[in-house]
Amino acid sequence: MTEEKHPPCPTCQGKKVIEGVCESASEWSGTQDEDGMQCTPDQVCPTCKGKGYEE
Repeated sequence: MTEEKHPPCPTCQGKKVIEGVCESASEWSGTQDEDGMQCTPDQVCPTCKGKGYEE
């Protein structure tokens, strides 16, 4: 078996999951959380479909 080398996915830098991003509520208009933070959930990289590289 030969192992193919794939370049790392540019969207997620070779990671399989894009980590959620948190920002303070002062950057969001009209939204207030108890801790003052708004976060996006972790998601599987849409470009490489969770593989960490492009095919």
